[in-house]
Amino acid sequence: MIPDDFKEGAEKAFIRYNKRLAQIYQSEQSISGMPIKMDHLELFSPERRSSLPLNLAYKAVELACADKAEPFLYRLRFATVAECRPTTKFDEIVRVVKQCNIDFTEFLQHYQHSSAQFALERDFAFLNEVGVRGLPAYLFEYQGKRLLRSGVLTYADFAMAIRQVSGGQIVPSVPTFSPQALDRLLQKHPLISPLEIQAAFGLTASEVWQQVRPLIENGSLQVIDAVGGKFMMRRAF
Repeated sequence: MIPDDFKEGAEKAFIRYNKRLAQIYQSEQSISGMPIKMDHLELFSPERRSSLPLNLAYKAVELACADKAEPFLYRLRFATVAECRPTTKFDEIVRVVKQCNIDFTEFLQHYQHSSAQFALERDFAFLNEVGVRGLPAYLFEYQGKRLLRSGVLTYADFAMAIRQVSGGQIVPSVPTFSPQALDRLLQKHPLISPLEIQAAFGLTASEVWQQVRPLIENGSLQVIDAVGGKFMMRRAF
């Protein structure tokens, strides 16, 4: 935010800031094709001026139930970007914690006490150590070697970075699709976009829907409508 934003008071300043932020988010839809809903964004307000609660929530989940940290982060992003919910509010964070079946008491213990804050400070120190100066940034590691790449990367960029950091030991391979492979993907990513399944297996859009239709019909996969697209949620989630 800039000083001029506050000429008419904090309330209007944050309305303008949320509007600018929404425009930035919305413009990124053309990069990934993922559905983004930014109508009436209220992520920040005079009472909620920081995204720090979101960072602390992720670290608290990581400490409380590490295997659910990534699904929680995805679900938190989904609530923020696809549902346009004010996720800097604590009750919105709690909503996502419960959606992910995370033990709330254990989450709260880490969130309200110093453990999550300490873990987050270690992350900030690590970012400084490896030289992250802006986002997005990607750190590739292989057998003690590190390679930092910044900015929006294509598949070819990722493949080149992996080849480079591994000295050619890891090269791209065509993924083999099977119902078992799809199930493993959904276990790791219980909320997912059809576009992500398409990219993961090199399928066409129609092939994705053909493969997931039996899962939808037997009730193990639920389709969630979003503005500009759809998501899928594994029922066991």
